[in-house]
Amino acid sequence: MKIKLALSVLVIALLFLRPLLAFSEKISDNKPVKTHFFFSTDTTTKVQLVGAVVDESGTTQPFVTISLLSAADSLIVKNVLTDTLGKYSFKNIEPGEYYIKASAIGYTSVKSALLKLQAGLKTIPLLTMKSEGNNLSEVKIMGSKAVVQRKSDRFIVNVEKSAMAAGNSIDLLKSTPFVSLSATNEIKLQGKKTMFLIDNKPVPEGSLQDILQMLPAGNIASVELITNPSARYDAAYGAVINIITKKKPVEGVTGNIRAEGAQGKYGQYGLNGSITYKKKSMTLFGLAGYTRSDQETFNGIERKLSSTAIPDVLVDNTTRMFYQNFYSFQSGAEFDLGKNQTLGALITGRITRSHGAFNSNNIFRKYQAPVDSILFTSSPFTNRGSTYNYNINYHLLSDSGKNELSVLATYTPYRTDFYQHFSSFLVGQNGQVIRTPPIYQSDNNTAVDIWIAQVDYNHKFGSRWRLESGVKNQRTISRNTIDYEDNRTGVFNNVPQFSSDNRLKEIIYSGYGIISKDWDKDKLQLGLRIENTDAEFKGNFSQHYFKAFPTINFQHDLSDQYNFSLSYKKTISRAPYNELVPYTTFINQYTAFIGNPALLPQYDNVFTLNTKLNKVNVIFTYSSSKGMFGQFPSFQDYNTKVTYFSLQNLESSHDFYIDVFYPLRINSWWSTQNSGSVFGYSKATGYVLGEPFSLSSHWYNLKTDHTFEISKDIKLQVIGYYSSSLSSELTNIGSVGNIDASLMINVLKGNAQIRVGGTDILKRNVYYSEQNFDNYRSRKDRYADSRRVSLGFTYNFGKVRIATPGKKLGNKDAVDRL
Repeated sequence: MKIKLALSVLVIALLFLRPLLAFSEKISDNKPVKTHFFFSTDTTTKVQLVGAVVDESGTTQPFVTISLLSAADSLIVKNVLTDTLGKYSFKNIEPGEYYIKASAIGYTSVKSALLKLQAGLKTIPLLTMKSEGNNLSEVKIMGSKAVVQRKSDRFIVNVEKSAMAAGNSIDLLKSTPFVSLSATNEIKLQGKKTMFLIDNKPVPEGSLQDILQMLPAGNIASVELITNPSARYDAAYGAVINIITKKKPVEGVTGNIRAEGAQGKYGQYGLNGSITYKKKSMTLFGLAGYTRSDQETFNGIERKLSSTAIPDVLVDNTTRMFYQNFYSFQSGAEFDLGKNQTLGALITGRITRSHGAFNSNNIFRKYQAPVDSILFTSSPFTNRGSTYNYNINYHLLSDSGKNELSVLATYTPYRTDFYQHFSSFLVGQNGQVIRTPPIYQSDNNTAVDIWIAQVDYNHKFGSRWRLESGVKNQRTISRNTIDYEDNRTGVFNNVPQFSSDNRLKEIIYSGYGIISKDWDKDKLQLGLRIENTDAEFKGNFSQHYFKAFPTINFQHDLSDQYNFSLSYKKTISRAPYNELVPYTTFINQYTAFIGNPALLPQYDNVFTLNTKLNKVNVIFTYSSSKGMFGQFPSFQDYNTKVTYFSLQNLESSHDFYIDVFYPLRINSWWSTQNSGSVFGYSKATGYVLGEPFSLSSHWYNLKTDHTFEISKDIKLQVIGYYSSSLSSELTNIGSVGNIDASLMINVLKGNAQIRVGGTDILKRNVYYSEQNFDNYRSRKDRYADSRRVSLGFTYNFGKVRIATPGKKLGNKDAVDRL
């Protein structure tokens, strides 16, 4: 009912806003008001330009950047690319005096004669570009691309020359607009569950953390933040982050070598390099790296268990020490098959070898009473893991770009073996050992295999209509065994109660269709994604369900600087594989996590109003969720004082927030990017320990990024961020804020960069949370060794020859030049 009401409001808003906005356009131009019907546009006073570009031989030139320049000040009014036939067009141009400029790598820019434009259609004389000569000993491509670009459904963050491009991709992402990082390194865009792509290829969720930690920030060219994803993307995600890696449009051998280090209480050091070889229709590339990361984290938990008139209080202080070694590699090839066809293959891998220890002390006492006893536990561990991805992809662009076909297949095997040994002793008030509990140990083995096959097809009907469609099959086989043993009999024996052997098989069949129509100032996109899920847990249960997920997006442009869009999207969040199986894992003697086979999917309905007012972007978002996931106590054993936690479904939750993005250049050497949720409200209701609970809060968060171009070769970047306290998933979460900074210096004639930085400068990255469920209350503090000073050096090498522009049609790099 709420969805139907919201959709009705959406339609009514469109019907009312369109004529009102049309009216406001006429008033602002001091012209007579004309009556406008829905989707109609008055173009009688506008100019439409068409033209084409060729080289000296008369060959048409695709993907050339065409700039419309104001004759008065030579400022760029609009940019477009030529199509596969070398043609271009500009629409809805105000009458006046202009120039047309054509630019492409390897050619001398050419500018038209002065154009005095009147209303109507005008054909521009043919522009002929002259080659600069192909053989160059070294090429430097300079640009002044905006740090953040706004497009209809996404923000594009150009990080290639960012001083913050140090560490891995997670380190870089936390500095981008609207991206938040939790205490457990979970990355979300605008607080939504987020899908990740690397060069438009999906990253399996099970291996996401490994792959993001493997990818060096210095190898990233840009990050696309897709805040309103269409039906093309999996219905499990409300937002998408697409990481675009660096690619050189040049022939020859290019590459870089990077050495980085960061030191806090402990250190992190890494060495990695990449190399690319391009020759005519063949491109080969590879990457290899090693990282040593030592880190300490602290978790403090205080629980109040109200089993008697005077509650029991249990304080758990745990220090976790990690000594981690990461080995990563990437290898791939891409072949131009001719006739606008490419075939590519990619293999990536990450191997983890780590060890360490969890050392804890559990303090027991009655409420407002002195300490009764303390349990000290030492839990050394070893972890061996690996993640690989094998991908093959094919791309076809035909009929002058009217038809586009993409095919990909990916296989991801994920393996991990986590062994931990627990020994402890209990002391009384006087420090004397009271008893020594049995030693126990656990060996947790996980093997997940994921197969993905996907086909996407796009077709353009003339210049106004576009159809996008695709099918996808995702097959997952997960195997998890936990071997729990203790020595209460004097030798280690398996304990069946806490051991498990689980098998999961899940198949998701999905398909989507999107139809979009462009008018001069309006765009409407309607999409539908259908997904059928079959999941089977051998010896437990099976799930089968079919769901449809519609998307709607309408955009209206008042001018080049003013527009708004309205959208609706329905999403589903499936429970993590490991949470659906009946397992039991002890964190210490008094904390255990268990599986929940009764978990149901979470469904979200998201409504968005996105407005652009000159440089300011304001986004209004409302989401309604059913079955939101949360980690809560399932039951408590008051005799042993063990609390068992599991992932559970809430009844409902509602969120409303207003996001703002505002870039500002203060002067020629100081620019800022400011973003955040200036207002937010969240409310959740559900049952915990059999009782109903409800929690709500107002909140906000801010992020400001300042870049100081001290000289041509020296750049300083400072980022400050703050998130207020809030409530989420029936949990109160404390505020957090800090400052990060980085200095980048170009050396060796621009072929190398030195980066010096600092993170968690104020040492305020302490994550606080609180839960209150009457008989169970807890407070948690978590912080890590994140206050660090870093130093990095990058050297770029290679002698190159400019590749002929336009040979590889459909290449996304060409679009990125806009």
